[in-house]
Amino acid sequence: MNLKVVVTLIVAFIVCSTGATLALTGVTNVSEEASSCPEGAHDITGQYVITPIGTRSENFLWRCLKCGATWTQSYDEDTYEAWRDEFLEPDFVRDYTLLYIREVLEMKVPDPLSLNWTGGRATPYCLLGYETYVYESGDVSVTVGYPVVLPSNTEYTITVKMHGVTVWKGTLLRREFKSSSAFTGEQDATYDYYGGVGVFERGVHVIVTSRDPSLPTGEADGDYWSELKEHEANTASPEDYISLVVSRGDFNTGGYTIQVKKFSYIESDPVKLRFEVNVTDPGEGVAVTEALTNPLVLIPLGSLDPGEYEVQVHVDAYILTYGENGEPVYTQLLTFREELWTATFTVE
Repeated sequence: MNLKVVVTLIVAFIVCSTGATLALTGVTNVSEEASSCPEGAHDITGQYVITPIGTRSENFLWRCLKCGATWTQSYDEDTYEAWRDEFLEPDFVRDYTLLYIREVLEMKVPDPLSLNWTGGRATPYCLLGYETYVYESGDVSVTVGYPVVLPSNTEYTITVKMHGVTVWKGTLLRREFKSSSAFTGEQDATYDYYGGVGVFERGVHVIVTSRDPSLPTGEADGDYWSELKEHEANTASPEDYISLVVSRGDFNTGGYTIQVKKFSYIESDPVKLRFEVNVTDPGEGVAVTEALTNPLVLIPLGSLDPGEYEVQVHVDAYILTYGENGEPVYTQLLTFREELWTATFTVE
């Protein structure tokens, strides 16, 4: 499979092309004194500390990403697990990531603690179950996205750009950074809630066209989805452009959402295209639009090598309510059997 296609696809799930504008809020400036470490910072309670997770030195060799100091100590299991499982605020993830790629990867990026950041929450107003934050300082921008799940399961997806060019992209899960390949372009998935009503049933639909059917604006209507439906197929050639439509089916009101949160390409026979998605339903008392909706997403894959393919969509379901202070509360629905949507197709 073309590596560029896979990387492009992964990038596609990070940004929701709903066409909503960014609602950015200011971030407090940081003084130059922040570059020094206060007494007691070189401990597991220190703000910017890290340990090489997945190696023999995990929870033994420690490093301060702020000043580079190292020390050795094994902390008790409960203390260590609490540190790994803690929910990290997006602005902390921003600084933590830049310090990591600056001190550990030795990449030439500025000290985030000396920059004056602007920006903040940039989640489109219609998107539930996934949060996106965008920060900027001069020619540096950092995007942090994460699904709304339990703190210990929160995987942050981070993109760092300088002068408009991506210099690092990766994830942070339970204090472990993982880098992914740099990419040469972005190609967004297309989300929609109204145009697919009466067109796509609940499940996975394979779309085969001669070119990328994505809309550059991310905006679609009923005719657009009806035309895509006409290209649904289970066979394709290596020259065809393959996309997926993942739909929740029709609902009588708004408030129902879908969000792709993770993708993996598994070499097997057949090849498995594995997706993890969040779906959210409105809880009691949540205001919704009185209109027919069909939450769906168009996922562009591109041209694929000949072979058999199986699409697996693993679904996590949530109910949205609001707390006393108006904050969103997501309650996961736990079932004995995992909800799984599948489809198969052949490239020949």
